[in-house]
Amino acid sequence: MLHQHPHRTRRWFGLALAATCLVTAVFLIGSAPSPGDNAVLLFGIGVHIEPFGACVSPIALDAGASPIGAASNRMDYRRQADFERHVDDLARLADVVESHGGLLTVQAQTPFTTSATEFGSTVLADLEARGHELALHFHEDAHLGRGAESLPASVWTAVMLEEVEFIRAAGVEGPIRYWSGGNLFIDLYDAAAAAELGINSDWKNPNTQSTPDLLTGIHPWRPAGGTEGSDVLRFAQHDPGGPIVFLPEGAFDTELSADKQRIKDEGGLDAWLDVLEAALLASLADVHPDRVNVFHFTAHPGEFVGNPNAPYEELDRFLTQVVDPLVAAGRIAWATFSEMADAFATWEETHPGVDPRTPTK
Repeated sequence: MLHQHPHRTRRWFGLALAATCLVTAVFLIGSAPSPGDNAVLLFGIGVHIEPFGACVSPIALDAGASPIGAASNRMDYRRQADFERHVDDLARLADVVESHGGLLTVQAQTPFTTSATEFGSTVLADLEARGHELALHFHEDAHLGRGAESLPASVWTAVMLEEVEFIRAAGVEGPIRYWSGGNLFIDLYDAAAAAELGINSDWKNPNTQSTPDLLTGIHPWRPAGGTEGSDVLRFAQHDPGGPIVFLPEGAFDTELSADKQRIKDEGGLDAWLDVLEAALLASLADVHPDRVNVFHFTAHPGEFVGNPNAPYEELDRFLTQVVDPLVAAGRIAWATFSEMADAFATWEETHPGVDPRTPTK
């Protein structure tokens, strides 16, 4: 039976669609034939640290890139007050997730990483020591300048490697295997593979802030190629020999996902958590014991604070009321993004030639 949420309220008038998704998911979970005792949904939270105050890499400038000026009205991690504000937010977010038995996949980039070194902060090394995964978030325009898609793959690789080295200079010692970003570059996967990055997700068109339905779902795959403009057909095609494991986010309603900011503006954080709950339950309805099943969503430093007088209270309640019971029931299990990809690689060894997104009935 669906766990009730007596303390949460829906304040956004437009959540009827999310509620419909939730009811459908509950019906499917309660009435459909059980997919089996071994069916589990790997669940994770990724963190995007944005490039506030970033400058285009000298590597890209030498290759002919055009610089982009930082917006004067935004945060700038080169300012210590802005940097420390989000250091504190990251620590509080990690505390909440750890209290529920989970770990984050924290995706960093400059200038947060270079400021950590300059200010003597051990924030990224501390997160790694606590068991969280450290990875790369790569805003191509911030690091490669305007028209980044026109630069050769070798320049992308060099700047990605530069960004990884800045993460390491901030004290991170373990492998950095995952990245997000650069989604419209047709040779992205070749560039990332050359930078020894092998796991990707969070595909979103930066121009439209939307994700095609073809790239949604809960079963990972190895894309046959990158995107060309808005054409994602090769990306959506599975190539067993592909160098990159792609982790879809789950059974999200793509229209609601693209409307995230308006949902939060009109209904507050609880409204967005309701959308996440609906997507999680819809994803649970699709799990299959003969496949790797994944679900994850993205947070940003400061995004899930909610009421500043009770920071992260809503997220803590969401994890307590929605996630914890499903973990206790064995329906979902916490995982970092590398753990999800490793589970998929293990599955591939015993399922050669099988399309990972077409479960057998």
